[in-house]
Amino acid sequence: VYGKASFITFIFITILTISYLFMIGTVDFRSHFSPFLQSHPSNWVPPCRSLSPLRVYMYDIPRRFNVGMLRRGDSDESPVAEENLPPWPRSSGLRKQHSVEYWMMASLLYNSNHSDSKKGDELGMMEAIRVFDPEIADVFFVPFFSSLSFNVYGHNMTDPVTERDKQLQVDILKFLRESKYWQRSGG
Repeated sequence: VYGKASFITFIFITILTISYLFMIGTVDFRSHFSPFLQSHPSNWVPPCRSLSPLRVYMYDIPRRFNVGMLRRGDSDESPVAEENLPPWPRSSGLRKQHSVEYWMMASLLYNSNHSDSKKGDELGMMEAIRVFDPEIADVFFVPFFSSLSFNVYGHNMTDPVTERDKQLQVDILKFLRESKYWQRSGG
């Protein structure tokens, strides 16, 4: 009787632990098994793929609008570059939901420094590339981590630190409205 109860308790605790790990997002088995889950022919092209990558102009803005929020006290105002891009915090917990902005920026930074060394077929497989001439851009990307800013500074909406989130939004809009490309397109 005790053996059966112990076994059932062990199974319950194991299932509970695994569920918890998936909920907090620290374990992701999909990345380990994804090569086995995808079986496409070698000449398969995703239906949304175009022949050329999306040309993205990314504004160079001070770090306080993006990676400066990852570490308190980061007062460096220079724009982030591939060489000084801090790693995404491993223990980010719920902030992981805001990491899309980080990874998009990191991808553009990395690809902008390495796209000239890629062969034509590799370049064609890229979804997006960073361009430094706004005149040839298909889209513009402002690497402002707005959702992270709200989570870090504005989530209580009553604390004095909430003003920092509001000020960042005011500052980024001022910066953009002064841009000739924003003025040309009306935003």
